[in-house]
Amino acid sequence: FAKENPGVRVLPQVKVKDTEDVTEDIVTNTLRRALSYHSTLQAHDGHWPGDYGGPMFLMPGLVITLSITGALNAVLSEEHKKEMCRYVYNHQNRDGGWGLHIEGPSTMFGSVLNYVTLRLLGEGANDGRGANDGRGAMERGRSWILEHGGATALTSWGKMWLSVLYLEHLNGLATIPFPLRYGFFLIFYHSIQVSAHLCIFL
Repeated sequence: FAKENPGVRVLPQVKVKDTEDVTEDIVTNTLRRALSYHSTLQAHDGHWPGDYGGPMFLMPGLVITLSITGALNAVLSEEHKKEMCRYVYNHQNRDGGWGLHIEGPSTMFGSVLNYVTLRLLGEGANDGRGANDGRGAMERGRSWILEHGGATALTSWGKMWLSVLYLEHLNGLATIPFPLRYGFFLIFYHSIQVSAHLCIFL
């Protein structure tokens, strides 16, 4: 972005020796330098983009939130969804699961959230490129989850995401009134267990 914003001048660094006093002019120049530098990194639409690639548990939260608010298709184009699926598939481990980050070993948290993310983005139960054993990526992911105890082995944060999806599913089907008559916490606990069992069959 600094190359794309040639009109913004980055001011020279101000160095203060241990024996010097920090004057108002020095502080002002330092602040101007910081503002000038950050202006070069600003995109044309006003935001500051940055690559936060690596963690495999952030995009699932975005996709789940967009899904339960009904905004998934309004916010994400088909090309966005396609590239998001490609990213998740590219970071699937050889054993079929996903880790907490792109280089991490498979965990239940990473595997379930990324499997559910792919399903919410439109991937089918048997989609994804095949491996040496002939199974597709989705099948290998599902197998990893089932072979390691199923989604009930999720940490509380993962169960929270699944319970939100499950409650939205019940609400969307008008199976039970929402807010729930018998109290949120009772159903929340129940939904954690049930959704953890059902999530991989979404």
